[in-house]
Amino acid sequence: MLQKEHATMGSKRTYLPTSPTCFVCGEENHAGLQGNFYVEDDTVHMPLHAKDHHCGYPEVVHGGVVAAALDECMAWASTRATGRMCITGRMTIRYKDRTPAISGLVARAWVTKSNKRIAYAAADLSDATGRVYAQAEGVFMPVSAEETLRVDDNLCYRGNEERLFDYLRENPADDA
Repeated sequence: MLQKEHATMGSKRTYLPTSPTCFVCGEENHAGLQGNFYVEDDTVHMPLHAKDHHCGYPEVVHGGVVAAALDECMAWASTRATGRMCITGRMTIRYKDRTPAISGLVARAWVTKSNKRIAYAAADLSDATGRVYAQAEGVFMPVSAEETLRVDDNLCYRGNEERLFDYLRENPADDA
């Protein structure tokens, strides 16, 4: 597993758009995580605020919920690297310990290698002390420009989020 040092001093935070009904970031999905993604130093972050219904048993976040948070963070990191929405091709997770449903949990992801056709990403889920509960690696595949714009048309932008796909609208020749 690749580790990455995360410096936050002096780094600029930018936010990513959300999708209304997504399990991970959907504000309208009351069963979901309602996560809010932001980027610092080319690392995608998502604070994880697990509720009781996200737990497999009392006060322990379900492993599938942990997997979903790590997957979505890696997908956004890959999307930023490739300039297209990405889908998961493969993901492996190492659960290091049970994840307690506590405040201060953050999923983080970064790209380790990418090109136009594929992105490799890594992620971890840790608490405010730096204790890591899970690590993941994944392979992500960019979708077409047309599909990217279709998804983008349904994302929620409030004004301060990164506009990752405007170049596809401004330069149709980049559709290839």
